[in-house]
Amino acid sequence: MLWKVTSPSNAKASYLFGTLHLLPEDRYFFTDKMQEAFASTETLALEMDIDIPMGEQMKMAMQMMMPDGKSWADYMTAEEFAALRSAYIDSLGVKEAKFDKQYVKIKPMYLSALVLSQLLGKTKAYEQELSGMAKKAKKPLIGLETLQQQMDFMGSVSLEDQITQTKEAGASILREYNKMLEAYLKQDLAALQTLAKESDDFAGIEEELLTKRNAAWIPLVKEQAAKSPTFFAVGALHLVGEKGLISQLRTAGFKVEPVN
Repeated sequence: MLWKVTSPSNAKASYLFGTLHLLPEDRYFFTDKMQEAFASTETLALEMDIDIPMGEQMKMAMQMMMPDGKSWADYMTAEEFAALRSAYIDSLGVKEAKFDKQYVKIKPMYLSALVLSQLLGKTKAYEQELSGMAKKAKKPLIGLETLQQQMDFMGSVSLEDQITQTKEAGASILREYNKMLEAYLKQDLAALQTLAKESDDFAGIEEELLTKRNAAWIPLVKEQAAKSPTFFAVGALHLVGEKGLISQLRTAGFKVEPVN
């Protein structure tokens, strides 16, 4: 998951690290080589700066909610909603009150992380861990996009598509996550990419959440790596494929090497 990135105009290496945004606490890892790479850099770059002011957090929370006080039930038949409700309550073990009063009022795009965090118990997130490490080491932290930009990208996936993907996924959310987790723990990027492409909802979100964001990040990554050795940490799926960060950096003349 760790790649050494050398700019044509800066001999000091930067590093590109692919994350899984949420891991069970007992499966979290950050190896000695990752520690060494982080220590050798001067700046931490995340998808966005996670130190979000309260006003922005409140704005984000509002954007996550279904529009006009509606719920998922307003976008599907009674039979479809009953089946989905059963999948969450009977198969995933979600409490009825939480599903009825909370989950169905949140746009599906934002729900998976919330559901997983509650199903997995104690968890760790690389973004928070790395941010803490950067603060302790007095490294500056920069974001490759703003909170609003990230929300705009998420919001570009239509609500109808989100609802369709949620109906198709049903109770498979935990099963699909566990497959991704096992591939991630093996640090197998190719397997992660294959699993993503096999998932029900990937085709509907790849362009908006991966391809377009990668295109927006590449100029910033190139500029930052040329200026200062930086530890870039982004979701692992942003690294792979023809339009992934690794391929685009190599095309731009950067040397990108795996760190094993």
